[in-house]
Amino acid sequence: MLITPSLLHVKTHTGRGRQEPAARLRAQGAAEGYGLDGMTAESVLERLDAPAVARGPEATEWQCTRDDHAAMADAGEWDDLLDVLRFADQDRTMASGGYRVAPLISEGIRARLFAALDAGNFTAAEAELARFNAVQAMHPEDYAAAHLLAQALIDIGAAKQGHADRADTPIKQLDEAAAHFSAAESLLFQFDPIEEMSPLLAATRYHLARWIDDGRDLFRDWYEDWVDLDPEDAIIHATHAVNMLPDAFGSVAGFEKAARKACSLTGSNTGKAAYAIFHLTAIERLGAPLPSIDIALFVQGLGDFQTATGCQHRANVAANVLTELLHDYRLAGPVAAYPLTKVRAALSDVLWTRLHEIHLESWEHGADSLALALGEVFGPALQRGARITRKGEGLGTRVPRA
Repeated sequence: MLITPSLLHVKTHTGRGRQEPAARLRAQGAAEGYGLDGMTAESVLERLDAPAVARGPEATEWQCTRDDHAAMADAGEWDDLLDVLRFADQDRTMASGGYRVAPLISEGIRARLFAALDAGNFTAAEAELARFNAVQAMHPEDYAAAHLLAQALIDIGAAKQGHADRADTPIKQLDEAAAHFSAAESLLFQFDPIEEMSPLLAATRYHLARWIDDGRDLFRDWYEDWVDLDPEDAIIHATHAVNMLPDAFGSVAGFEKAARKACSLTGSNTGKAAYAIFHLTAIERLGAPLPSIDIALFVQGLGDFQTATGCQHRANVAANVLTELLHDYRLAGPVAAYPLTKVRAALSDVLWTRLHEIHLESWEHGADSLALALGEVFGPALQRGARITRKGEGLGTRVPRA
């Protein structure tokens, strides 16, 4: 089924009726600190009566959208693809879980390019680039075609740059990468994201910033343009947060300043969510929170992040990161008493009022993390023989009748 402007609210053809099978909750005996007081992980997990799946329906929907539009690209349906890509972009159409539809369509169209780059096959990647060149030549005034070509140039250039860093004779690939970035820059500067009302074009321009000479001076302004065009898109903050980390263009102090500025830019739309997204990204990349994190502001932002969509994907993301922080702060001892208190209260709120379906893909240590969270919040009731069930929009406990 083609996702046309009139059908963007409908599930994709390949996703219609699909259900993920129930997951088997089996603890693996993760690292230190995942043990439970007075209970085993297995005894906690066997008392969970709420739904649990290996992969959430949001992620399934995202992949179905990619697959549908990859098939359309393979069939050469370029007029339809460009139309739907522009519409989804300018309409800011959102899929389940808060993901924008336009980037999903673009990722699907570029699926063969990704496969070639993952395999290190630059010959196949260049063939894909030629395909996007041909599409853009047939639609020279269409910014959607320009986006596809420019993003493909950036994708290939970044891959060659990374490959050259590991090669014995990198000069040729470095020169080719620079040529790709230059071509993308020339193409993108023929279009203005603001005039086109295009977050997708703003995103492509932002992705180029890392690879051009004056990108360090431009990427903050380009981030703000992207935010202005779609202030509710969490991916924008996550993308910028990566560049603001100390191992990229930023520093610890600069990262914290940028996280708070993101809140000021989007606070009227999403509360403090941007602050949480910045620090979620840092935790994911670095394996631990930056020392600058304001834990009270972070847990407030995490609540706003989940409230923005009300979805179970984000509820699982929030529960997981709080569980991992709980684990780390418990191991740190008395010095972490204050953040431990904040995180424990926030985890309790998520489990009692927000989370009612488990998506194991979102839990860093799988069933071990889940058992730690459930034992922490529901432990006393579980020790009295209670079971964990869905109650309203969250989880609760009930004691079976004898």
